[in-house]
Amino acid sequence: MVRISSGVAAAGFLAAALATVGMLTAAAVGAPPRHHPGAAPGRTATSAPGSAASPDPAPTALPAGSGHGARVVYSLGRHRVWLVDAHEGVLRTYGVRGGTVAPARGTHRVFAREGGEVVLFASTNGANVGFGSSADAGAGAGAPGAVMREAPSDAAALWRHAPMGSLVAVVP
Repeated sequence: MVRISSGVAAAGFLAAALATVGMLTAAAVGAPPRHHPGAAPGRTATSAPGSAASPDPAPTALPAGSGHGARVVYSLGRHRVWLVDAHEGVLRTYGVRGGTVAPARGTHRVFAREGGEVVLFASTNGANVGFGSSADAGAGAGAPGAVMREAPSDAAALWRHAPMGSLVAVVP
């Protein structure tokens, strides 16, 4: 009879649990944003009932004061990206799921691109911050959670729009 030590068994259970979490994470990457119970239209899920949060009349409108010319605009509060051309035209806008590391507000420049899908533009507390589509995007580029997740089609559009040195404006 084969005898299995408790350490080997624990390692096996841990590996199975991590594989399950990885599969669920990969399935959720392309999922659309979910409505949070209790969040009224125009109010974020983190707004307390009766708070002073006012509905955003145009949730996909380019934020005022986000700069000029060709750029990428990222709104921390809206979790939204805008790809803007040189004539202030919005080429594309889409939602992203923010990582655990937020970039500082202000203007940044793209300083690294990886694997045809990761665009890095800021560094916060030693973690490189950017956009990417896969569950392991940016793993070699910075701390875990520093990459905002976007759909593969959005990642492809951002990759085409934001070569090295491109401006990225981070707004509230």
